[in-house]
This record gives sequence, C-alpha cells and structure tokens, in this order.
Amino acid sequence: MLPRVPSKVPQAKNLMRRAVDEILDPSPRDIDPLWKHFDSCCAYCGKPLSRELREGHRDHAVAGGGNDLGNLVLSCGSCNGDEKREASWHEFLEQKTIDPDLRSVRQARIEAWFESHPPRAQVTSQQVEAVCEELEQMVEQFGDKCAELRQLMKDATAS
Repeated sequence: MLPRVPSKVPQAKNLMRRAVDEILDPSPRDIDPLWKHFDSCCAYCGKPLSRELREGHRDHAVAGGGNDLGNLVLSCGSCNGDEKREASWHEFLEQKTIDPDLRSVRQARIEAWFESHPPRAQVTSQQVEAVCEELEQMVEQFGDKCAELRQLMKDATAS
C-alpha cells in the first residue's frame, strides 16, 4: 500500500490568508535597523545571531500588535519559538534573565527600540472589513471545492 500524501490544501489556504495579512499589515522592508539596534544578538538571552545562517527571528513583542518595526525584537530560535510562546516580552525577559542588572540592561535596550519606532496606526473601515470577509469566504470555498474535487476523483477511480 502506498503512503498517503498529505493534502496541500491547508497549506494553500494558509498562504492565501498570509497574502491578505501582508496587505493589511505589511512586514517591514528593511530590518537592518533591528539587527543593528540589538547588535545581532537575541534581545532576551543575548545569544549572538547570524543573518547568513538565518538564525535571527522577528519576535512580536505584543501579540496582535502588528508587523511594524516598533512591535518587533530580534530573537533566537529558542526564545522566539520554544520558550516565549504567548508570554509578553516583559514577563518572558523576567523569566529568562535571572541576573537583575543584566535584565535591566536588556529591558532598557528593548524599551529604547520601542520608543524609537512608534507603532503605526492600523487602517480599517467597513469596506476593508467587508472585503476581508469576502476573501475569507473565498478561502473556505476553495477548501470546500478541493474536497469536492478530491471526492469526484476518488469516485472516478473507484468505478
């Protein structure tokens, strides 16, 4: 028996949603200032990071706070993905950096970053919300139609 190939439909739906999100809240085009401000080190643990090895991640300091530079800090893979999770940057830093003097230095650096990069205003309107709702319905319809097509193909090969 052949191994089951995972469906690409959920990945396609995620890509469609990300495309919409990128229009609504575009990622910064230039993240050099982020790397420079944090001296190519994780804002939380201080681990040196390499751009060439794609070690640095942009951590959203405030969940739901947007993609503008003022909501991003440089983070290593462990801090960004494995450890911080849903914690705020402040409570995570408190847990991560036990030494109070070092924590104070790191906190000041993060706060200085936020102060020099105020968040941009989120633009929304009823028209924007209506189009977003239509797009979400299209994404769901795409998934439904793919399931319908999959069943049709299954039925056709069974007969």
